[in-house]
Parts: sequence; structure tokens; C-alpha cells
Amino acid sequence: MKNLKALGIISSPRKDGNSAYLLNEVLNYLKPHMEVQTLYLKDYAIESCKECYYCVEHDTCSIQDYMQEIYGFLKESDVILLSSPIFMGGIASRMRILMERTWHLRKGQLKGKLGSYILTGRRDVGAGANEMEEYLSRLKVSKLSGVFGFGLHKGDVQKDDEAMKDVKRLSDQILSVLKV
Repeated sequence: MKNLKALGIISSPRKDGNSAYLLNEVLNYLKPHMEVQTLYLKDYAIESCKECYYCVEHDTCSIQDYMQEIYGFLKESDVILLSSPIFMGGIASRMRILMERTWHLRKGQLKGKLGSYILTGRRDVGAGANEMEEYLSRLKVSKLSGVFGFGLHKGDVQKDDEAMKDVKRLSDQILSVLKV
């Protein structure tokens, strides 16, 4: 039987912030059942999309940077979890760059994988949810409802009872869908 893999990608500039905390809680639930991996985008030098359309003909990006490694992680994973704080009403710029650089994967290369997201902020996270939902749809992954955490300062989401319940709900849904 294939070893299942879950990939968590965090776009926060803080490794110990609210976005990372909630994602790590989900991954901790999954860890007894599958291999988990966490990527902090702040640790990867990734260039913005150049809109050169090289990927249309070659099914890969022309820019040779750490995205080449991330493509492999995405393709190897059974579960893809994206986590971002909300900055100025939308997802963090690092996540936006990742999304744009995976444009060539929209043709179904990730179809059959599970995808979801975690968003944190102090107010409305709706625009970020729309971005995440649209992105996962374009990748053709099977989407599960995301987790929303409310808070501004480090540790605030730990007091958000609804977010903590949603972490458990998402984790249980992943395990149920994968029949683990």
C-alpha cells in the first residue's frame, strides 16, 4: 500500500504565527496516519511569474529556482494544505507567487489530490477564501472546506474555539476521505 503524504505550505513571514499554528495542528492530527511535510515559503527564494508562456509548451516553468523542488512536493503529495495570513484583505504575497508559478499544473496534474486552506486574520477573511477556493478549483483537486482563525497577535487563534473545532473537522474529513 502506498504511503500517504500531506504537504502543508505556509506563506506567513512568521514560522510561529497564527497561520503556522493552525496548519501544524492539522498536520499533527494527520501525522499518525501519513507522512507530513511543512514548507515555509519564507525559506525559499521564488521569483514571480514572468508571463512568458514557456510552461504552456513544456509543462514546466522556465524559471530555475526553488519552485522546481516545490513542484515535486506538490505532485508527490496526496493532501495539499495552504495556510496564509490575510494582509490588506487578501492572501500573503508569497502564496500569490506560488499560485501564479503553478499555472501549468491547472491541466489536471494534481487531480485526485485533496486540497484545503487555512486563513488567519483579525477581520474579514472572505477575499482570501475566494482566492484559495478559485486556486484549488483551477488545480482540479478535491476541495475540503477551509479553516478560518481570527486574531492579530501571535497565539490569538489558540483562543478561537471555532477555529480549533474546524482544525479537528478538517483533519477528520481528510482521514475519512482517504479511508485512513
